[in-house]
Formats: sequence, structure tokens, C-alpha cells
Amino acid sequence: MELRQLLSYWSVRIAVALLVFVSLGCTQVPLFNYLGFEFSALIAVVLSLLAGLLTISLWQKSRGAYAGRLLSFTQRGALLFGFLVALPFVIISANAFVVKNCSFLHGTLLFLLIPVPAVLLAHSVALVISVLIEHGRRSWFVFLWLLALLHIVYVTFTGPQIFAFNPILGFFPGFTYDEALEIISRLLVYRVGTLAFAAALMLFAVVINRRKHANSTTDVPPQRGRGEQVAMIALLAVVVIIYIFSNRLGLASSESFIRSELGGYVETDHFVISYPDSMLKGRRLSHIIQLHEFHFSRLARALRVNPTRKINAFLYASDEQKQRLVGAAGTNIAKPWLWQVHLNLSDVEGSLSHELTHVMAAEFGFPLLRIGVNSGLIEGLATAVERTRYDEHLHRLASMVFAVAPEPEMRSLFSFTGFVRAHPGVSYTLAGSFCRFLIDRYGLRRFKLLYRTGNFRGLYNKDFETLLTEWQQTVRRYTLSEGDLEKAAYLFKRPSIFVKECAREVANVNAETRGLFGRNKFQQALESAQLSLELTTSIEAIFQCTNALVRLQRFEDAITFARQKLQDPTVRHSLITLKLVLGDALWAIDSVSAAKETYAELLRVHLSPAWDEAVALRLEALSKKDLALDLKPYFVAGLPDSTREELLRRIFGARPGNPLPRFLLARHLASDERYEEAAQEFERTKRLSPDILEMQRQRRTGHAYFELGKYQKAQIFYWQSLNYITDDMQALPIEERISFCQWMEEYFNSLD
Repeated sequence: MELRQLLSYWSVRIAVALLVFVSLGCTQVPLFNYLGFEFSALIAVVLSLLAGLLTISLWQKSRGAYAGRLLSFTQRGALLFGFLVALPFVIISANAFVVKNCSFLHGTLLFLLIPVPAVLLAHSVALVISVLIEHGRRSWFVFLWLLALLHIVYVTFTGPQIFAFNPILGFFPGFTYDEALEIISRLLVYRVGTLAFAAALMLFAVVINRRKHANSTTDVPPQRGRGEQVAMIALLAVVVIIYIFSNRLGLASSESFIRSELGGYVETDHFVISYPDSMLKGRRLSHIIQLHEFHFSRLARALRVNPTRKINAFLYASDEQKQRLVGAAGTNIAKPWLWQVHLNLSDVEGSLSHELTHVMAAEFGFPLLRIGVNSGLIEGLATAVERTRYDEHLHRLASMVFAVAPEPEMRSLFSFTGFVRAHPGVSYTLAGSFCRFLIDRYGLRRFKLLYRTGNFRGLYNKDFETLLTEWQQTVRRYTLSEGDLEKAAYLFKRPSIFVKECAREVANVNAETRGLFGRNKFQQALESAQLSLELTTSIEAIFQCTNALVRLQRFEDAITFARQKLQDPTVRHSLITLKLVLGDALWAIDSVSAAKETYAELLRVHLSPAWDEAVALRLEALSKKDLALDLKPYFVAGLPDSTREELLRRIFGARPGNPLPRFLLARHLASDERYEEAAQEFERTKRLSPDILEMQRQRRTGHAYFELGKYQKAQIFYWQSLNYITDDMQALPIEERISFCQWMEEYFNSLD
């Protein structure tokens, strides 16, 4: 009866209609159409606003009927808000009959931890406003509600972290390409604080309401409310404790806390570098430090800027540490307005230049934020400066995108939503190629103004479509082979997170599988990968399942499974590299001819020098029957490092005339950071065939001497490796390495 009376109010009916409309709308939007984080966060925003406004509305309708009896009013409201919370939950749960809900329990937990506390907090804030303020109650509530949401902007704008725990939204993950999102434990701790604060506000409203009506003619006797005051202080103490320890609890992350966690700190002419002191020491540390200065010098010339403020670089020991401290595991980030870059240590050589470009472009970026006016220009410039991507020239790579992907809407790439909706491989490549074209054709000065304003017509005297036509005439002139098209399909025919089925849940399961692999728990890893594949078809889970079968020496099962997936037309273009694992499994059962054929199919695509080296090594080993037999355990058995070295030394001793075992031994020594031994073995290795292996031998020798600080010798071998490249684009990273050798030599000479 009470609920029926509440539903008779027009304000409540409008709230119900709005909730139903939003919930039904979510059923048609990918990523929001099942019970998961995104749906819960959106409902928390809508419900919290409605809860506060309805609380004020019902209080005003009561016309003092609950004076001195605020808890009775709250109990009445709880019935209504319980109904309102249940509405979207029921609707989205029913949608599971249409759209797969991969983890109903996990989704339910998120719903309980995100919208429910948000509603309770909004109700408590509205109660305090209703009791204290006579006029403009709704305006005050909306103001405070917006202020709470703006807390996300404040935290992510002023601090190093890209995530934010928020009283309304619960959790904001930041704009990142990371799909895994495991926040239940931290969110639970944070919501304890939210509920404690909400309860404290409610008790405060009760105490104030009683005092206001203590001497009135109501039938409520005067009470001092000492119990409520003690409880209120205890609840606020919980909030304060959580706030004080927020860094330790993973709810926040200040610069000082990050630096204390990393441990290492060094200041140079242009940088303040924080690094994991347990992993970087001695010459390796010097190389990383000077790599920053090297890229700074190169980018200052390329962008024609001269930043005077030092850049803060934070280097993280692992994906997990970076995820915990700033909120992005696999995604490296820059915050130009704070002059900060955040990178995984393993990604420094590949990503430092890109992220530094974002920061150094702050010199001509949009005021205050110091960035370009849209994502296409921001990421396009950083990609354009690199000139290559996936070991291909940007323009050639763009032509590969056009050859295999649906015709992209280029204008949307130069807006935030359009850029992130596309697969990052597509958006970065096309934006980078277009920006490179504008810089080469019309000059850097105009582009820097475009970066700041986004005014194509005013700066180029041509509309956006005309510029696109000119650019497309440039990129479409490339002739692509069948292997190029396979490579393009592998790189670009991938769905974004917005169209993946149960993207968050599957990513979490795959992350758990990776952890099991790291602990050598292959049977459990297999079961975890199979669980992921039961949820949906995941490319990563297919690889995990195949690799687990190989590591468990279930080679026949691995072959059957891999071949079945490679025949699936919906995913086979993304599984080209699975042929390496399939070839290894075929080799393991002595199906040598089939293994060779499988390896050759992968080599034809030329994904990268590293992949070509991996395939060429196997084909070279299989070219001689005795050598194939000897090296089979090395490639297919998953031996521990000590056993692999012992095996290679034994094979090399038995077959000193064949250069392959010695090269593999040298590679092993280098991976173990035994660079002196590695350099000697690389040099003693006879010329390898095919050229890709000889190029890698020369390059790896140069790298070993570089790590030893013998920069002149390193340059010699880097130069020699250029004689064996098959593509001019492969020369660019080698030539950059030669320049870095010269930089390091000059640096150490300056210290003498």
C-alpha cells in the first residue's frame, strides 16, 4: 500500500519512466548491454541524481509530518529506492536472454557496490539539505552532486593517476585501452567509507532535526541524541582512516607515494626520472637516463621546440605495479599539462619517443591542458614523428588499412569518441599517416597551429575532405602482395572493446591465465583458458589454450585444436602467429614436412624481423635431419634456462661446424645478461643463412657490445647489419641505434 501511494506521485512516475528508458536503451548499446561495470556506473549516475531529487520532493510533500521522526521518513524512502534500484537490475538481467552475460555474480557484486551506495549517499545528502535549508533545496543538491562528479576531473587532472574512486560513480578507470578491470576488493574498501559517510550524514540530519523540533508541539519527546553523536564520530573516523591510508589501500596515488614505491630517483638536464631501483643499476641505468636525453634532443629538433621545464618520467617495474599506482597496465600514458610520462620499464625503448612527443608538444598545445584539440591530432602527431609502425612506413601501412578494413570515417577519427571507438591499430595508423602528410606537404608551422586550433579550413585554405583526398592519393599508390594483405588483416581486422562480447570479464580471465603460466601451472592455465573460450571466442585465450596443451606435451590435442581455430573464417586472420606454435607441435610428433610448410606460411607474411627470425631459426634447424633431432627439445619442450644452455653447449660440441647452435647459445647468454660471453659467441658464429638471421646476428652483437659500453664496436656491427636488411623501414631503428651509440660515446667522453 505504501509503495502504491509513493508511485502515485508524478515525480516518482517520471523517475520510473526515466530509469526504464535508460535501462532499455542500454540493452541496445555494446558494453552497456549486460550486467557489468559500465552499466552499473551509468545507473549510479542516474539513480543518485533521482534519489536526491525525490528525497527532497517527498520531504516537501510530507509538509512536516515527519518532524522529529526523520528515521521514519528514511524507512519510507527505502521502500521506494529499493524499488527504483531493482528496476534497472531486473531489466538488464532479463536482457541476458538476448545478450550473453558472462559473469552474473561478478556483475551483481558490481551493481551492489556502485549504484546502491551512490543512492544511499545521495539520499543522505538530500536529507541534510532538507533539514538545514528552507529554499533552493534542489539547486543545492544538484550543485553538490555535480561537485562530487567533478571530483573525478580534479583527481585525474591534478595527480599522476588516471583512475579515480568517486562517491557517485564508484570507480572511474580512466581512458585506457586496457580491457581487464579487477576492482572488487578495492571498491569494497572504498564503499565502506562511502556508506560510513552516508550513515554519518543521516545521523547528523537526525540530530539536527530533533533539535529543531525538540520544543515544538510534536509528540516526540526531547532527546539529546548522545548515542547518535558518538556513532557519527565513529563513522567519520572510519572515513578519515580510509582517506589517510588511501595510497596504501590503492584508492589514490600521489607523486610522492609513487616515488617511494619505485625507490630510484635521478635528475638530469631535462628530466626528473623515477625508476625501480631494484631493476636499474650501473650502466643499464645510465643507458635509460641518456635515452631520455637522446630522445629529448631529437624531438626538440623535429618539433622545433625548446622546453625549459623538466619532464617527470615514471618507469614501472611491471604492468601490475603500473596498474596499481596509476591505473593503466599495458597502456603507456603522458600527461602534458603535468609534464609527466608513465611507462613500463620493458616498453621504454619502444614507447618513450611517442609519449615524450605528447609532452613536448605542450609548447604549442591548447592552453591549460597543453594538448591538441582532439585525439586524432594528439596521437596522430606522436605517430607521425615516429614515421613507422609495425615495421612499415606509415603511408604504406595506411594503404594496408584501406585494403582490408571497412572504409573508415576519417572525420570521426579527429573527434574523441570516434578515435577511441575504432581499433587502436587503425586509428593510430590513419591519424599518424594523415598528420605526416600534412607536415610533409604543408610544413610543421601550420600543423602546430592546427594542433592548437583544429581549424583545417583557416590554416590550409582547403576543407577537410579536400585534404583527405590529397592524402588518399598518396597512400593508395602502394602495390600490396598477398603476404601484405594477410599482415594487414592480422593487424587491423580486430574488434574494439565496444563490440567485444563480455570484454571485461574475458580480459580478467585471460589475465588470470597469464598469471598461471607465469607460475608454470599449465594444467590450471589450460582450464582457465577453456573457461574463457566457453564465455566467448577470445584470440588470447586460443593462444593460451594451444600453448598450455604444448607445455603439457599433449601435442596431438594442440594440433587438432589449433587447426580447428585456423579454419574458422571469423578469427583465422588474427591467428597467423598461432602457426608458430602449431609448427612446433608438428615438429614434436616428427611431422617435419608439415611443420616446414606451416612455418613457411608464417614467414611469407613478414610480420616483423623478430617473427621472421623465430621462423627462420626453425626452418634452418629442420633443414638438416640430425640437427632437427638435436634441437627439437630446445624449441618444443619448454625446458628451463639452465637445461637449455646445457643442451646447446652439448649440441655445439658435437656439431662445431654448424653455426646455428652457437648462435642460439649466444642469444641465450644475452637474454641472461651475460653480455661479454654473448658478444664473443656472436662474433665466433660463422655467417648465417638466410639474410634475416645474419642481420639479427650482427644486430645482436652490436647490442651486446652496447650493453658492455663498447659503443664504437657496437656501431660497427649495427652498420654491418644494414647490409642484410630487405626493407628500408627496417633501417630506421638501426640507424637510430647507431645515433644513440654516438650519443653515449660523447656523453662518457664528456665525463672524463
